[in-house]
Amino acid sequence: SHTYSYYEETYGAMNEHQLGIGESTCSGVFGTKPLGQGGKAMMSVDTLSQLAMERTMRSRDAVQLMGSLAEKYGFYGAGSFEGTAESLLVTDPNEGWIFHILPDDTGTSAVWAAQRVPDDHIGVVANAFMIREVNFSDPNYMGSASVHAIAQTKGWWKPSDGLLDFTKVYSD
Repeated sequence: SHTYSYYEETYGAMNEHQLGIGESTCSGVFGTKPLGQGGKAMMSVDTLSQLAMERTMRSRDAVQLMGSLAEKYGFYGAGSFEGTAESLLVTDPNEGWIFHILPDDTGTSAVWAAQRVPDDHIGVVANAFMIREVNFSDPNYMGSASVHAIAQTKGWWKPSDGLLDFTKVYSD
């Protein structure tokens, strides 16, 4: 019944609880069209960031909300010229996360991964994925089950390879 106030610049920028998001368009191996243009995906990065601003106070919660909504309703990127994937820097006063997202191979869901930036580090995203080995058993990582499932189905990764390199597998 209540949503938080926030500033936006097409994308959600910062809300009243100091949740901040910075955006960087990236290339991804999959692309799709939005529902209104013949596709099946409903969520864009601007919509996801705005919903996170309205409904969460912490960066960890914002990442989880954006990822789950994109999985459920589908994600689409800006397009082939600008890129079909996105990276977000998601911060609050206590922690920061790097969040990567792209459409899945069916165009109806999303592939996403997030990595917490350690307290004594900085995070930089400059129009390219940068999360390398994902370890979802570590609480400093989050992501969709599709990260491993699609990579394995496509023959791009197998468990015996060790940890999956998100950038190597999903960046175009």
